[in-house]
Amino acid sequence: MIVYSDDNLEVIHRAGSSPYLLVTFNEMEMQANGSRYWGQRFCDKADISALGFISRRPNWFPAASIVKAVDAVAPILRAAPERILYGHSQGGYAALRYRRRFDATIAIAFCPQVSIDPKAVPFDGRFARHFSPELHARMGIAPDHAAGRAYLFFDPFHAVDRRHAERIAALQERTNLIPVHMTGHGTVRAFTGTARALSLIEACRDDDLALLRALVRTARVAAPMRPYQIAMTAIARHRAWADHFHARFGAGFSPVERANFLYHRANRHIRDGDLATARTMLEDALASQPGNLGFAHRIAELDGRIARSRGADGGGTLS
Repeated sequence: MIVYSDDNLEVIHRAGSSPYLLVTFNEMEMQANGSRYWGQRFCDKADISALGFISRRPNWFPAASIVKAVDAVAPILRAAPERILYGHSQGGYAALRYRRRFDATIAIAFCPQVSIDPKAVPFDGRFARHFSPELHARMGIAPDHAAGRAYLFFDPFHAVDRRHAERIAALQERTNLIPVHMTGHGTVRAFTGTARALSLIEACRDDDLALLRALVRTARVAAPMRPYQIAMTAIARHRAWADHFHARFGAGFSPVERANFLYHRANRHIRDGDLATARTMLEDALASQPGNLGFAHRIAELDGRIARSRGADGGGTLS
């Protein structure tokens, strides 16, 4: 049932039998459509009481809308003895940014951002196009936003996500950093499945860090994105390993993962001077994503470089 709606978001309430209220915030790929919220399938299977906050576009849940929404759902919040906030990326940001607003018992955040303001996070341009000075004034996570305990899951090999995580932990008290190696920006997907997600929530409720570490070990070993992440991480320093993992597991990569690996591996070949191999990889990347103009532009640049190299070697002169 929709219990709040405005130009930026909507809120759906689900009554359930859980001893806590799970407040979920969606990642940017999901948008409100009047009937769904992030984590809905999980909540239905486990009969969890939930409030699903869903953005209408990638807007990082503007504070003005959250304030109005929280006022609208105040009776539901007051009736819940425990309030657990839960989200990934954009949603992870909201779970930490609004800990105090919801008087949260626990916040569980996967790969959150401390802000998307380009001035505040010059090291991260991924989401800058979604930043609006009108909507996002003073949007950065701050010390006075903290309440209850927080558990922040991230991949320490993902340099940008790691910087966000470390800054958030330095700003917000009682924030536990939980590394989940080789899961990239998709850490939350290592914990899919009702049993695994329930175990994660219960370990956080019990503040059982030993159990959390054990759950993380199991989840990351079985994570479907792990071979891809290992291959990507190895490109910089262990290129033979990168090629080995791609040869062994590449057939299981998604088209986006395959294209991304080939593009970055090709760039490394270019730096190593192997232009022919790089071009072949870029062509394969473009075949995986035919509409990617960036790949086509990179091939054109490389062709120009190859032509100039041949000319410098005398290949373009007449005898």
